[in-house]
Amino acid sequence: MMTLLKILFFGGASLLTPNAIDLLDTTTLIQLVEPISAITEGAALEIDVSQYIHADNDEEAAREFPLVFPEACVSAMLHSKFGVSVYLDKVEGRAIDGKKLLRLSASSGMVAGVNFNRLELHVCKEIRHTALTWYNYDKPAFLP
Repeated sequence: MMTLLKILFFGGASLLTPNAIDLLDTTTLIQLVEPISAITEGAALEIDVSQYIHADNDEEAAREFPLVFPEACVSAMLHSKFGVSVYLDKVEGRAIDGKKLLRLSASSGMVAGVNFNRLELHVCKEIRHTALTWYNYDKPAFLP
């Protein structure tokens, strides 16, 4: 019940990059202006890759994502100033409202309640002019 209340009052999305950025085929370090944290284990980072996925529907997009961004092509690490780090290694492609997004989450589950102030992104190919969005929760299983 407490988690549901936290989601209702504090849940949401945060645009991590006020302007579009380029992720080069190397490691990109981002010092976050405001720290981010998770309410639930399912919190995730989304990267807009609409310009790289040309499918017209969700089914086609699901087939195209692994061809354009193969397994282990994209990952991230969140770091707190107190030495806590979480590896965002679970990558899923999704198409929502015409946008094509890579959703990165922790396969081991996100650590809730820790403030992260630094993001380290690893990509195997350039992702140009993109936006990064943090979702601090995932819908609990008991909600419809």
